[in-house]
Parts: sequence; C-alpha cells; structure tokens
Amino acid sequence: MKKEILRINNLSVSPSSVQRLENVTLYILEGDMVGFLGLTYSGKDLMVRILEGDMPEELRSHHIYIGGRRIAGNANMQGAVYRIAASNYMIDDWSVAEYVGLVESGWFQLMWKRRRLEEQVKAFLKELHVELDVSKKMKELSELEKRIVDVAKAKWQGKKLLIVEDEFEGMGPESIRAFAAVMKRLVSRDMGVIINSHSDMVLSLLSEKYVIFKKGRIVKKCRKDYIKNSLHLEKFLLGSGVISKKKGLDSYMLEEQEGEGKPVYRIEGLRMSSGKVQDFNFLKGEIVTFLALDGKVKERFFMVLSGRRAAPYLSCVLGSRMYRAADFSDYVREKIVSVMHMGSEEEVFTGMSAGENLLIPSLRKISSFEYIANSSKIPRMLGEELMQTEIAPESTVENLGVNDIISITLERWYIYNPKVLILFEPFARCDLMGVSIVKSYIKKFANRGTAVIIIKSREEYVEDISDQIISVD
Repeated sequence: MKKEILRINNLSVSPSSVQRLENVTLYILEGDMVGFLGLTYSGKDLMVRILEGDMPEELRSHHIYIGGRRIAGNANMQGAVYRIAASNYMIDDWSVAEYVGLVESGWFQLMWKRRRLEEQVKAFLKELHVELDVSKKMKELSELEKRIVDVAKAKWQGKKLLIVEDEFEGMGPESIRAFAAVMKRLVSRDMGVIINSHSDMVLSLLSEKYVIFKKGRIVKKCRKDYIKNSLHLEKFLLGSGVISKKKGLDSYMLEEQEGEGKPVYRIEGLRMSSGKVQDFNFLKGEIVTFLALDGKVKERFFMVLSGRRAAPYLSCVLGSRMYRAADFSDYVREKIVSVMHMGSEEEVFTGMSAGENLLIPSLRKISSFEYIANSSKIPRMLGEELMQTEIAPESTVENLGVNDIISITLERWYIYNPKVLILFEPFARCDLMGVSIVKSYIKKFANRGTAVIIIKSREEYVEDISDQIISVD
C-alpha cells in the first residue's frame, strides 16, 4: 500500500481580496505526479506558495501533514519540500557534487572535504542508477541533466514533496518525456510531485493526475486521461460567462491578405546557431515565429531583431531606408515595437491607471522615441508636459491581474499602430484565458498590416497562427 506524502484537511485562507482558498482537502501518495490546473487567482498558485513555506500565521491551526508529520510552521514546511525551477541553475559554476551536497557541507568544510563529497555523491547517484560525472560543472550539463540532478538533490536532502515550477526552456517534448520517466522512477518510493506550470504541454507530459482549482476551491480531482479534450477542461476551469468571452477571442480569424505582402522590415546577415548567415524579409500582415531551444540564442535573436542590442555585422531595411549597424532610435523612428515580459509590470507604467496607459500613444507632446525608450520617465513627463500633478491611486495598474496587464500592454501598442511587433515568449505567464487574449491580439495586429515576429522555445500555441515557423537551431 502506498504511503501518504501530503494531506491537507479543510484549509481556508484569504490573504487578499483576489487570493483565497476555501475548504481545500487534498492528499498525495508516494509516486504521485499531480498537475495543478487553474486560472490566475484560482487558488493553485496560493496553494503552492503555502507548500513552499510562505505560510500565513493563521494557517498554523490547520492540519497540513507531509510524510505523516503535522506541519506547524514555515521552517518545517521548507524542510520537507523541494522546488524545481529554472532559477535554480543561476549559479552554474558548481560541480554536480557541490550542487547536490553543498547545503550540508558548507563552503569552508567543502574546501577540505571536496574529494570525500565527490565520492559520497558519486555513490549516491550510482545507487539511484543516475549516470553523471560528479566533477562536471553544472553549466556543462544539458537542460535534462540539470533537472535530473535537481531531483537527486531533493532525495539527498530527504525531501518528501517535490514542486515543479518550470517551463522547461531549452527542452523539447522528447527531453521533457525523458525527464518525466526519470523523475517517476526516482520518486516512486518516498516522494510525491506537484507540477505547477503555465505550459499545457509540460503539464500534460509530466502529470498523471490533475487537481483543478477554480475561485479558491478544488472543483475536480481526476486522472489525466479523464480529461477528453480542451473543451472538456474548460468546463472545469471557466464559468459560463468566461467561456463565452474566450470563445469570442478564439473566433477572431486571420484575414486573407490581398496579393503578396509588402516587405516592411528586412534584415541581412543574421547569424543562425549553425553559423549559417541568412537574410529575412518580414511582410506586412505576416506572422513569423522563430524557435530556439537555447535560451541565450533565443534572447540574442530577440535583442538583435528588436534593435535593443547593437549588431554591427547586420544591415537592415526599415521602411524604405537601408541602415547599417542601426541603433535603437532608428527602430523607434520606424515604429518597430517589442515586448519582452508579457504580463509583467515591466511592460506597463504601474503608477498610472489603465486608461492613462492606453492614452499615452496618442499624446503628441510625447514623441515615439520618448514613449518607447524612456518608460521610467513617462510619469514625470506627464506631470511636466500635461500639467498632471497626481495620478489617482485607486485605478493604478499595479492592482490589476496578469491578464489585465496583458490586455493593457497589447491594446496600448495596438493604438500605437506599429509597423512591426516583436514578442519574446508571449505565452510564458499566460493561463488559459491569457493564451486566448494574446493570440487574438496577434491576429488583430496582423489583420491591420503589422508584421508580427514571435521568438520562443517551442511551437506550443503558435502552430495555428504562424505563416512561417523557422528553427534557429
């Protein structure tokens, strides 16, 4: 009989007006791989935060058990839970042995016990049937190997609950499936897994069971194969009004462009990962997606195409003018717009209301260059140029949810009417509704003649809207 890893009994908490959990009861057994599904503020992210140790004081009277032990505080929770996320690998100069064993050894002791630590970690990985060179640096590992090492580290530390909050950037479906198989084998006897990802593909490949949250409650617990299709899932995730709104967004169609599209942006001498140099024409109303598994390559592509990073080896045609080593002002002048952090407050002016964010593009007193390049100065400029001395705090963007910020960001640029829109991983923070919002706006931009360029890791969400999908690797 499988042992119980996690049990939550009738948990209710409401830390804010938009975040709450009501009468949540849940259990996870050893070897379970459970995907959490739900919209933004459905309760799933709050549940994960609590399990990762962000436990409000009032929860200590509730019954949360991990490995059969009642959890009374944050320290107990953190001692039993391990989180896998891309941010884990920011310090990549450690060896595998150091990464796995450093917590217990400490820096000073490690200097004297490095060889012993390597031997211990090597023996531990051999026992787990994980074949890795423990002296190898983390930065030398593949993305798959890094995550396998993370699961091994959780076992080394004696954790009971593994929470996967990772979009698996740099990994294709086959690598994610391989990780799922290894993780399943490693956790089968003494750990449980929760998957909390924005990617439908990641959730599908890693999960065996689903727990679906809606408005702070668990509305369904089931095996993955119980969910027949996306429409079946939407019935649990969305209310009837939201389903109707989503259908409206999804029904927005790409229009046929009359005749051959007119080039609005051409770039010459763009170096691909293989070393091959290529030229690209981006046409009016065309949607082009570049796929790059390597995160650094993907970011370089975005920075170069958007003009955010100088590229002296490139020539480009913006509008009807040829530029060599164009700088950012040239891109701004030609109305080439880019969004790097879709859904983040970095893309909006948080001290302003939603209406003021939308209004800015139409204010002739603020130039295009000032608007795009000097976002941090915009509030001061408004005060000086438009004689606004105060912005109403009750309607500021910082109080809005992710989907609202996505809508404001894209609507603002839609008003601006750019010639080219360049998007970096536009679905990275999106829930089910967010995906529909972004896709409908991409189609709106294309229908009006904007050339849309998307940079991302995988084809997920873009297969049905892209005119071209180009692999950079």
